[in-house]
Amino acid sequence: MLYKITGWAAIALSLVALFPSHQTGALSVIGFYICLFSLLIGAFASHLGHYFYYRTVFFVALMNVFIINDGTHFMLLIEQSDWVYIGSMYGIFVVVGSICSFLIRREDTAQLNQKRYETSQNKLSP
Repeated sequence: MLYKITGWAAIALSLVALFPSHQTGALSVIGFYICLFSLLIGAFASHLGHYFYYRTVFFVALMNVFIINDGTHFMLLIEQSDWVYIGSMYGIFVVVGSICSFLIRREDTAQLNQKRYETSQNKLSP
């Protein structure tokens, strides 16, 4: 029950992060970091194999960073804006997304290994 509530809270937070991301200036940075925080919450909610929460939050975060966010949307690369800022924000997003994906896969692997261990022990015992 806790993970379900946390998962829906992560989805709601990622949707709320869309509004400040659309604004100019510091609000777009605040929206970007709220989006990253919602990724971490989504990873926490999805560690028991319920990947719906993390996938939904990750999809909203991708839209937020590459399309909606005023400071990092993809069209700024074509307009030759501040490439260092945009690249660093993309780098931060990739690192946090990779860490969250690794945490989910690690928990999934541990659960699969536990199930494999239990089935092998059941086959060995008479």
